[in-house]
Amino acid sequence: AALVCAVGAMSFIASAALTELRVAMCQTSATSKGVRDFWVKNYSAVKSANSSLPILLRECAGTSAKLTAAYQGGKEQSVSVEGLSAEEFGAKLRSLMKGP
Repeated sequence: AALVCAVGAMSFIASAALTELRVAMCQTSATSKGVRDFWVKNYSAVKSANSSLPILLRECAGTSAKLTAAYQGGKEQSVSVEGLSAEEFGAKLRSLMKGP
């Protein structure tokens, strides 16, 4: 967990092609815990590094954890983040933020 806290905002600077991030998660399930933990610790840093980027965090009971990135030109990329740790989620997020 200390590694996640030490991650700087520079690690989460989005590609100019990224237009929106959407995160679906369950607010209570163990399989969404890593996603919830990541955002509790890192939301401010990610948002500060990308102040004009819409970041939509959606909680719904029983929902499978999923990360979706929308890019210019109408392209979207979605990945399951079900059961990932906060660190693993951060790696998936960095990957999608780089662009399609």
